[in-house]
Amino acid sequence: MQSQTRPRAVLWDFDGTVANTEPVWIASQIGVMASYGVPYAYEQAVKLCGVSAAVSIRALFDAHEAVHGEPPQIEGPALWQQIVDGVIQRIKEEPLPWLPGARELLIELHAKGVPMALVSASPRDMIDAALAKVPDGIFDVVIAGDEMPRSKPAPDSYLLAAERLGAAADDCIVVEDSIYGTAAGRAAGAAVIAVPCMQDLDEHPGQLLIPTLAGLTVNDLARIWHELKEAADE
Repeated sequence: MQSQTRPRAVLWDFDGTVANTEPVWIASQIGVMASYGVPYAYEQAVKLCGVSAAVSIRALFDAHEAVHGEPPQIEGPALWQQIVDGVIQRIKEEPLPWLPGARELLIELHAKGVPMALVSASPRDMIDAALAKVPDGIFDVVIAGDEMPRSKPAPDSYLLAAERLGAAADDCIVVEDSIYGTAAGRAAGAAVIAVPCMQDLDEHPGQLLIPTLAGLTVNDLARIWHELKEAADE
């Protein structure tokens, strides 16, 4: 794919898009909340997939107060770090749970010189642990959730990623799995490939909903970008 063709760059989410790490986050949330005497349900944790740390902390504090009548005796960031530490430990100890087609597509895009960014709502220390298990040099830009004043569904992180890659966001493709993430990609003006993982996703203009990345090629991305942009112009 030459630089003058589209997409100019591909902007990837991580959790639930590149790797099936959402269950790791869910297990860590449930385990940490259990240590505070809160029976946190799987369904509650699924709702937090793709959201910012601030939104997650509010939900966890609300769950604690619903059980104990008061918030936990710990600062929100410290509670969240306990969850993050559990995720990091699992990522370091176990093979990266690649989602179907993600690794192959990343390698093909990289081999053909397509600029790529990793744009995650997860914190930098967790992303760094995961990147240690990703082929070197795959991502030209990495933006973590704790580096952005506004997280997804705000478009800021995707707009910044495109800017750092020297591309307009509407010349890019965003690959996402969550409600907040796909909304952020659309708000940035990018074409969005939506691959549901833990949450059901709806159809939207400018977005292609597919069940898996397995078998998807660089040429497919070019076709998808043009089809989505042409449909938007009709």
